[in-house]
Amino acid sequence: MQSKEKIQNQYEELKKLLLSIEVDLLKNLNGNKSAGVRARKTLREVKKQATDIIKDTIALEKQD
Repeated sequence: MQSKEKIQNQYEELKKLLLSIEVDLLKNLNGNKSAGVRARKTLREVKKQATDIIKDTIALEKQD
């Protein structure tokens, strides 16, 4: 059960990250270079989080 809860928590964090990118992307489109840096940093974090979720879901499937 703990693994399922962990995956759900990871997914919620991923959703928060995706929502936070929108603001910085819009600012970057209006010429704010710092917002572009933040958006790219967050996108790298999204990739890391997604990879972690994939690994955990595979591990959970192998447990069954």
